[in-house]
Amino acid sequence: EGVDAELVAPLLCAGIIGYRALERASLPPGGRLGLYGFGSSAHLTAQLAMAAGAEVFVMTRGQENQALAKRMNVAFVGGENDTPPVPLDSSIIFSPVGTAIPMALAATAPGGCVVVAGIHLSDIPSMAYEASIFHERDLRTVTSNTRADGMAFLRLAQQLDLRPQVTSYPLERAGAAVDDLRRGVGSGSLVISSP
Repeated sequence: EGVDAELVAPLLCAGIIGYRALERASLPPGGRLGLYGFGSSAHLTAQLAMAAGAEVFVMTRGQENQALAKRMNVAFVGGENDTPPVPLDSSIIFSPVGTAIPMALAATAPGGCVVVAGIHLSDIPSMAYEASIFHERDLRTVTSNTRADGMAFLRLAQQLDLRPQVTSYPLERAGAAVDDLRRGVGSGSLVISSP
């Protein structure tokens, strides 16, 4: 009651998936988290991780996504093919690009974890076992969430006063919202609203 629906909408899907991905990432306290892609889920996940004391490293396309990450004061912002300056403890891939998986694995320290949190993913290129997975690196996926995940995340979002960056489109401009999403225009969460 009394909440802005446009600000809550991103929490109900993108936020919960990001929360679950962060839980599955096994990030140690104060650890270094890599985020590949910086859209709706990732910008909320970054807020959660930083609130818990993590350093966040963002690799993403799109100047607006990179600008949002910089405004959030993450430790590093690079392009989608850039390598973070230090080894990561965990990484989460929100980008739908399969080539991000070997890049994230290579950037993750031995014993670290990489979580693929996208709904869709292009083909994963062939990987050399020793360079990618060896040294006990874990590769995990997130495909859905539970009611318990949703309740836990929403309680945490309220405690932390999480604020999604929202770009709102009226219902009649839904097609433009999808086009902007595909082109990497806009940042944060794109929300379609009706009058």
